[in-house]
Amino acid sequence: MTARHRLEECEVAVKFIIKEKVPEHAWWDDEMLGRVPTEVMIMSLVEHENIVKCLDLFEDDLYFYLPPTPRPNFSRRASYDLFECIEQSKHKRLSEADARYIFAQVVEAVHYLNSQGIAHCDIKDENLVIDRDFKVKLIDFGSAVVADPNAPAPFYTLFFGTTAYASSEVLRKQPYQAPPAEIWTLGVLLSYLLTGHSPFPTEADAIEGRVHVRERAGGPRISSDALGLMARCLERDPARRADVGEVRAHVWLQGALVRG
Repeated sequence: MTARHRLEECEVAVKFIIKEKVPEHAWWDDEMLGRVPTEVMIMSLVEHENIVKCLDLFEDDLYFYLPPTPRPNFSRRASYDLFECIEQSKHKRLSEADARYIFAQVVEAVHYLNSQGIAHCDIKDENLVIDRDFKVKLIDFGSAVVADPNAPAPFYTLFFGTTAYASSEVLRKQPYQAPPAEIWTLGVLLSYLLTGHSPFPTEADAIEGRVHVRERAGGPRISSDALGLMARCLERDPARRADVGEVRAHVWLQGALVRG
């Protein structure tokens, strides 16, 4: 719901978290906050321009209430989730320049989270809020996991993200590590940004890593660098898949955060 913050004198969007629906594994005991959902703890600690941050935390017997940090260009009338942005674009896809700018911001957010031992685990167009200047914020940490950033990433057997973005190893029901699975979701997101479609027509294609790029007939061709980055993100074998450092350093993203 939207609300007005009386001290900050700005409009905010308030997220309601139903306490009884938070799974047992998704609680966190914090010295200051007490027993709270993991996403509350994460959003209270993260500090990055491309990640939403909690302004306050309120609770009653049924709910936690999370109003995020306000931003002048992220008012109700000036912002959309990325899915809406793509749907409203002329050909239900973005120009490569705009896709590159948006994707670079998401990669910066993922790189920052990875350095903190956090994996979002549900990166998708609907969890990215974009303003009129194409500035991006990552939202909704309800599926996020936290681990020691200085230790090998743990393996998980449960998956709480979105199946359409799930990595090959997740779909094969194998134990998986969150960082490589997160890179896969970036590859799927990049396909949506550039083509408006998933790179996998069927789940079987995703399981086998068979990428299908649907370019618009008569439209500009997608650059080989963009397609090369997508392929590195969608490598079937998680051990051979790019990590976030490789993605961030890829030639297609060099200078991408500078808007002409």
